[in-house]
Amino acid sequence: MSQFPYVDFRGDVEDVLWRVACSIRYPEGRMRRDFGLTQPEVRREDSPVARIERPKRLAGPDRRSQVLRHAATQFAIRGLRGTTTLMLARAAGISERILYAHFGSKECLFREAVKDNIETRLQALEARTVSAIYENETAAIQRIAEATVTVCVAGAGNSTLTNWALLEDPEYAADLYRDEMGSVEMLWIREFAERFPDSRSRRILSVHLVPYAVNACLAYGFWLATLRHDAESAAGLAQRFAAGIAQAASALLSEQS
Repeated sequence: MSQFPYVDFRGDVEDVLWRVACSIRYPEGRMRRDFGLTQPEVRREDSPVARIERPKRLAGPDRRSQVLRHAATQFAIRGLRGTTTLMLARAAGISERILYAHFGSKECLFREAVKDNIETRLQALEARTVSAIYENETAAIQRIAEATVTVCVAGAGNSTLTNWALLEDPEYAADLYRDEMGSVEMLWIREFAERFPDSRSRRILSVHLVPYAVNACLAYGFWLATLRHDAESAAGLAQRFAAGIAQAASALLSEQS
């Protein structure tokens, strides 16, 4: 029988360190203070501890994406400072050691999750606009404006995480947000150019309205996300806001005619 009956010799690093400390009769209190060690639990085959699965290693890009999604959910709830690496690791089903090995630090993981959040939102907006049918330029403005607001509160593209980044990591997030506004503006203009290539109204709206409408729609969508709206609860608000943008478009075209 082992001279250390309370230690389960399974080869874990912490168990080995505990055995070494015990062999030189190191006081338990100093073990905790100097090495961060605690006495390992006896893992009998019929005990709950024995049935706990060890954290899984990351395997392939899909697994990495899953970790990012779990991290995004945690960060969206508590922000960067309120979320610990232990929370992130448990949510993803991996160990903190593996989390650090693949992402470097909590801050790096946060930034990658924010970037992924923005890319998801842009992809969702493109999917909504490509499949839409527009009767005229004003109707296109209204539909695209509504879609722009909606993607800010919908699903994995919900902008709550980006809001946290703008608050807690502004130097990094501000550049990403400016890039997002630029990408959304390009998407609006591209949609108009493809649907109404020879339209004078399209050219007027692209120059005099689209940049301001994009800024307003994103700001409103981000604000709704801050208020914890989702796509369903924000549907009516997004429609009314988009209708206001369409009225501004109609007024602008009337002035230019």
